[in-house]
Amino acid sequence: METPHPPATPEFGSVTRNAAPHVYPSGASFEVRKITVGAYDNNVYALRSGGQVLIVDGADEPDRIAAMAGDDEVVGIVQTHGHFDHVQALASLVERFRCPVRAHPADPMPVTTVPLSHGETIRVGETDVTVLHTPGHTPGSVCFLAGSFLFSGDTLFPGGPGNTRGNPAAFAQIMQQLDEHLFTLPDDTRVCPGHGLDTTIGRERPHVEVWRERGW
Repeated sequence: METPHPPATPEFGSVTRNAAPHVYPSGASFEVRKITVGAYDNNVYALRSGGQVLIVDGADEPDRIAAMAGDDEVVGIVQTHGHFDHVQALASLVERFRCPVRAHPADPMPVTTVPLSHGETIRVGETDVTVLHTPGHTPGSVCFLAGSFLFSGDTLFPGGPGNTRGNPAAFAQIMQQLDEHLFTLPDDTRVCPGHGLDTTIGRERPHVEVWRERGW
């Protein structure tokens, strides 16, 4: 049985190109904003806390990404992985904000980066963001956990893991990451992927064995 896709409602982070950012209610020490950019409808997120902003994926349309920061200080850009559609705005954003780009060293990037490592914590204002190295979609794929928000890049979507391009070893690797790092999280953890609608860990967990059996 396929996982039913969540409806395109604000609850699941529905955004359209060139629209205003979707602002999530969090009830926490931070605020999350989401836009979709570029030809591949990449999701870009801004985590705002205590006057600081962390951008998740410098994908495209740097002016729109910058606008999500408002007047707050951009303290960094973190990359979920190095595929071209996720990195096209990086050079422009670095020039604008003079901020570090953090990425796992296993994925090449078009700008100089500061390496990320599994389990480290990034502090943004009053909020801690935990780094989870989740290889499979790419060798350097990373997820970021802030409170009940999981920024999953192309590691997990509604309905299954990210594309492993017919590579059984990569598929086994990404499923291992889901088992060990993502599906150990609480059911109400919101999954904010690199493209499309959000989901939750609880919504996806029951279908893991279906994905494993189908092989993608």
